Amino acid sequence: MLAIKLANAELTWAMNRMKLLVGLLIIMLLGGIWGTGEWNWTLVADADSQGTDTDSAMMSFPNNDSVLDNGECLEEDRDTTLFAEYVSPFIPATNKPLKSFYRYKKARYADFSSRFHYKLSVDFPKSSVRNNHAIRAWLAEKVVGSVSDDMIYNGNNYSEHQIEKYVTNLYFAIKKEEYASEDTTYYPIEAFIELNLQARVRNNKFVTYQEFTHEYDGGVHGYYTERLVSFDHVHKQEIDNNYLFIDNSIDSIVNLLVDEAKKTPHYWEWKPDIKGYVFVADEQGQPTGEIRLPQPGLSEVGLVFSFQPYEISCFAAGTFHFTIPYNRLRPYLTDKAKWCLNIK
Repeated sequence: MLAIKLANAELTWAMNRMKLLVGLLIIMLLGGIWGTGEWNWTLVADADSQGTDTDSAMMSFPNNDSVLDNGECLEEDRDTTLFAEYVSPFIPATNKPLKSFYRYKKARYADFSSRFHYKLSVDFPKSSVRNNHAIRAWLAEKVVGSVSDDMIYNGNNYSEHQIEKYVTNLYFAIKKEEYASEDTTYYPIEAFIELNLQARVRNNKFVTYQEFTHEYDGGVHGYYTERLVSFDHVHKQEIDNNYLFIDNSIDSIVNLLVDEAKKTPHYWEWKPDIKGYVFVADEQGQPTGEIRLPQPGLSEVGLVFSFQPYEISCFAAGTFHFTIPYNRLRPYLTDKAKWCLNIK
C-alpha cells in the first residue's frame, strides 16, 4: 500500500510539473506575440535615417500658424514630415532632401586600419539657392567641427567632395597618431564618427538643419547628439543665443523653457533638472555665474532647445527637445532676430 501511495504521489507531482511548464510556455509564446505586435505597429524603415537599421514611427506635422508664413519670405523650402526617432518627438528625418538641396553621402575607411571609418551625409544647396556659397562654407565648418573643435576648414573649395576628403583625412590622421601612441591591447576594436546634416527649413534669410552626430571611441557604448542648427546666410552668421536674445533675458528665457518643457510627456517621464544644468553651481550650491543654455534652432513654430544625453538626465532618457513659441519670445528678441523672423 505504501508503494502505491508513493507511486501516486510521484505521478501527481510529475503532472503538476508538466502543467506548470506548459503554462509557462504559453505565457512566453503569448508574450512574444504581444511584444512583436507592440514593436511593429506603425513602424516604417527609413533608409536615409542616421542608422542603417533604425526604425522610425511616422507622424504628421501640426498645422500651426507660423511667423515665417508671410509675404516677406518669398522663397521657402520646408520639410513637413516628422518622425519620432531617438526618443525625439520633434526632430524630423525624411527619405528625400528639400527640393532645392541634394544629399551627398559617403562612408570611408582608413587605409591603414579597417578599425576606423567616417560616415558623412549632408544636404548641400543647389546653385539656385540664395547665398549658397555662404551656406556651403558654413557646412564645411560644421563638418570639420565634428572631428575637432580646434581645426578650421582649409580646403581649396567648398565642393562636397573636397569637404569630405578634408574631414576624413583629418579624422584618420588623428586616429593614426592615437593608434601609434596607445597600447593596442586596450584600443577599441572599432572607432568611428557619423555626421548627418539634413536641411529642414530654408527661406530668403536663414536655413535650419537637423544635426545628428554619433561617435564611438571605445567603452560600453558610443555617444550621439541631435539638435537643430540655424544659419543667417544674409549676414553669414550662425544663429546663437547672442544673436537671438537681448541682455539680461536669460532668466526669463529659462523660465519659459521650463514652462514649455512641462507640457511634454518626455519631461514628466524623467523630470530633468533644467535650471540646475543651465545655471551652474559650485559644490556648496552657490551660483558660479556660468550659463549653459543650449543654442536653439529655428523651426516654423518656435525656437527648439535640445539637451543631449547626460546633460539633464541619464543616457537612457535620450535627448530632450523643447520648443518655445515665437509669440512668447517676442519681448526678449534682439532687433536682428526680429528681422530674421519677420517679427514686428
